[in-house]
Amino acid sequence: MRDLLQKYADSFSIHLEKLSQSENVQRSVNYPIVFLFIGDLVKEALLVIKKMNQEKWHNSSGVIYLHAYQTETMIADNLFSVQMDDKGIHRKSQRKDMYEAFDQNETMLIELNKCFRKAASKLAEYGKAYSSFQKVNLCVVTAIDDPVNILIPEITLLLKSILQESFRMVEVDLFGLLKEKQDGENFAYSTSLGISFLKELDRYQQNDFCFEKDLQLTEDHLRLPVSHHSSPLFDMVYLLSDKNENGLITEEAIQQNYEIISNLNLLKNRKIITDYHEKMDSYQHQNFKRAIKGNLPDPVYASAGFAKVTRPNQTIILHAASHFFHELLETLKSQSIQPREKILSLFDLTESSFQKYYEHFLPSADQLHDMLGLIRVTNSYQTVKAMTLFEAEEYLYEGGTQAFFSQNFEEPVRAFLQNLDLREQIEWCFYENVMNHEQYGLFCAYRWTADQPNSEMNILNEMKRMLEETRNELLKLEEQLDGIYQQAVEHSHFKKSVLPFSNRKNLISFLDYFFTEVYGTQYEILKLKVKQSILKQYQAVLGELHHSLKPKIKLINTVGAILKKTASESLLESDDELEKNIAQYYGGMLKSVTARFKEKQGPYFFLNERFFGNLPSYLERENPEDLLERLLFVCEREVLTQKEFHRSFEDELLDRSNVMTNYENREILTKEDLFKKLYLRLDVGSSVHIEVFHYTHVNRYEEKYFFGDFYSQFMQYALEKEYETRQWKVGCSHEKKTSGIEKLTLMGGFTLKDLMYYRNGEKYYKKYTENGYEFHSKAEASV
Repeated sequence: MRDLLQKYADSFSIHLEKLSQSENVQRSVNYPIVFLFIGDLVKEALLVIKKMNQEKWHNSSGVIYLHAYQTETMIADNLFSVQMDDKGIHRKSQRKDMYEAFDQNETMLIELNKCFRKAASKLAEYGKAYSSFQKVNLCVVTAIDDPVNILIPEITLLLKSILQESFRMVEVDLFGLLKEKQDGENFAYSTSLGISFLKELDRYQQNDFCFEKDLQLTEDHLRLPVSHHSSPLFDMVYLLSDKNENGLITEEAIQQNYEIISNLNLLKNRKIITDYHEKMDSYQHQNFKRAIKGNLPDPVYASAGFAKVTRPNQTIILHAASHFFHELLETLKSQSIQPREKILSLFDLTESSFQKYYEHFLPSADQLHDMLGLIRVTNSYQTVKAMTLFEAEEYLYEGGTQAFFSQNFEEPVRAFLQNLDLREQIEWCFYENVMNHEQYGLFCAYRWTADQPNSEMNILNEMKRMLEETRNELLKLEEQLDGIYQQAVEHSHFKKSVLPFSNRKNLISFLDYFFTEVYGTQYEILKLKVKQSILKQYQAVLGELHHSLKPKIKLINTVGAILKKTASESLLESDDELEKNIAQYYGGMLKSVTARFKEKQGPYFFLNERFFGNLPSYLERENPEDLLERLLFVCEREVLTQKEFHRSFEDELLDRSNVMTNYENREILTKEDLFKKLYLRLDVGSSVHIEVFHYTHVNRYEEKYFFGDFYSQFMQYALEKEYETRQWKVGCSHEKKTSGIEKLTLMGGFTLKDLMYYRNGEKYYKKYTENGYEFHSKAEASV
């Protein structure tokens, strides 16, 4: 379930981002882009950059990806892979052997041609995805210590020549990834491989670089030349290290390099918006290229830095889901607090309900008067007045009354109770009146049928009390009946006449009294026995129904616990200012959202069809993921679309930062303080990802670009801060997004000899070559 939650948090975080950018043309690229990844070491880069582009670019489906690999690649849409030779390659001549294997293996060349032509054909199908189809941007990505990059001129120029058959202009950039963190045993060797590539790269970037080779193949294996004359191989080369210009290696550096590649390609190739503002100062690729070149005769290179401050959407989404589920449970639990009479009526257990049972199943009490017809005319009051009621009944009826009552009352009731089956009726009340009723639901059904003596009002406790009362009343009536039978007739409380000739009248009055007191009491005893049987059936059936709910309640509690734990773990050990007070802030927010739902859709909205409908239906399979999926669906459609989740980045962060602050607390974070913190974080975080030797790097040129809402208060603040320095060009790629702000720093103008990586690594390269290691092809070695 945690995987499901994380997948949901990730996907909806992307959805929230895209929702805020739905009309943002800045996130579409203008010309077609082809990414060419060379070597096994950039497989992760391929995976991550492709995913980034899919999440951020509106027309990312039209981007083509190519991977020239040795041992491992991936399968994905718009990805074309070709395997390079990886057999018979020796450590001492790894790069050289790779080059010679390519020259000698026509099959590999055939596969390259096929792969590149398929990719070019696929790209031609995406014409509608782009504003212009006159130019294509080819972005080559390689790890500088990957031996396959010895074939970069061949692979790149072959692909370029095939693309030129469809496009008027093919612009090629290279992104070389450096790894300076020494976390293995091969740092010296891998550094030597990297230096080898950089030395070759310096030659490729000379103004007089030329290349010609028969690399294109027809279907009949006829070769055609691929040529490149007197110009640098790449329009621009960006070198990105895991170490920044201050010499620091950070955990997020590699991920930031991938974001640099994605964002820089977007910045260079984005659509231009219509509401352009002069302070946006958009990126001009050729201007940047000229600025970093200056008057230097040697090839120059560029690097970049990237930082972002983003609202932690995944964490927020997890907390929102957890809090919303908590609100659901609290609402359902609170609905179980109902008046006693209300709960009894829902289960058909009120006195009026019992009365209906009596009227339907017991003979009418009026039939008791039929016993008067059993008396003999010759009997007189004088005969019985000295007797007890028990003796008088025996004398007058000789057992006839008891037989009559037994036959007409007791036996029908006994038969009724033997066949009494109220399961269907009880289950109907349970499901229709409670379980499936939007006002009550599962928790009411569970709590009201819980066999817990000290719990709040519930039906089982009430039935126990009612059974106890019924039993006590039965004992009382039976005792009362014994007392009545022991009364003397002449002392009984009925109307007597002392007038002459009233013997018959007194007898009739006595008999009225007798049947009312004796058989009326017995009739009430029968009613109580019926009530006992009904209550016992209710006890048994509701006990079973309650037992059937236990797994469902356990499942609900499991989902709640996992939601809470996953949300908490997403903040575990975090001291990031951007993740401050999420639990408290969104807990309060969800209460407000729930209150608004109740106001607009009624107090019982949780159990209407738009939300959780028949909640037990999501618990039938006893699979917590069924309920979790419904919760996430409801959150996505109903909760996360609320206005509270679409506030500006800085407003949300400011309110959240201060949510735990009292009015009297002087430590309240002001908007200006927040902006200062955010600006400093972006400034420090966007330092370029290359370390240069400052004394030799005299031609440094920089440009800085923000990605965010140009018209937001923070962006205006940040731009003003940048303009105060006037040391570099500053721009803003306007994006109508609310989830955060990104900053991209571009720096160029350094040569290879300015690189600390090159200066420190050349000694390893020299030592390896002195010991017989061959890093270049024969042609390169002779240059």
